[in-house]
Amino acid sequence: MKNVCIVNGSLRGKQSASLEFLKDLSLRLPDTDYNKTILTVKVRVKESYPENMLESIARADAIVLVFPLHNYGLPGALMRLLEDFYQYVKSGKQNNKDARVYAIVNCAFPKPWETTREALRVIQNFCRRLSINWRFGVCIGTGPVVVMTKRIPFLYPRLKKAYSEIALDIRSSDKEKKKNYFIKPVIPAAIIAMIKRHYEKSGHMIERYNKPQQI
Repeated sequence: MKNVCIVNGSLRGKQSASLEFLKDLSLRLPDTDYNKTILTVKVRVKESYPENMLESIARADAIVLVFPLHNYGLPGALMRLLEDFYQYVKSGKQNNKDARVYAIVNCAFPKPWETTREALRVIQNFCRRLSINWRFGVCIGTGPVVVMTKRIPFLYPRLKKAYSEIALDIRSSDKEKKKNYFIKPVIPAAIIAMIKRHYEKSGHMIERYNKPQQI
């Protein structure tokens, strides 16, 4: 049974769009085949993230980072977690050198291929520093709108394919380089703007349907 560590890189908790993408991926990783650990980044970490969180990442066969784009980069709390993990490994602690790393990036922009490349580059550099296997990213344009409309049938087949590709790649021993997925909106810009206005007026994100395990 493979160990999969999924990191929610958003501080918005149960109102996080990233959590919804995390859950959609988790559904494609059945509990009978995968030992899943879900971690959530924390704010105001005084010294370092707890060792049990870092251990969960270290022993994982696959690490999936799910996060919102912040100023074209990673959220600060997620950057802190990655740096703490790097220091944890460099202190002599063991980690799985064969771990496979993926990213699901939720951005507010309709053209994710123009705005998410720097964030992916940061994660690639993190993998290079630790000699672990960067596989590919899934970058989702207008993420909150995608979450609010994802129940509409046949609307996001490419996103569903990307989730399935992560699940297949985790199971595989294939080392061939994979291309990133860039998921553009399929809803007209005028409707996206209307949904965003409604979302901003309501003052909250999406309600969480299932509560993930936290460590």
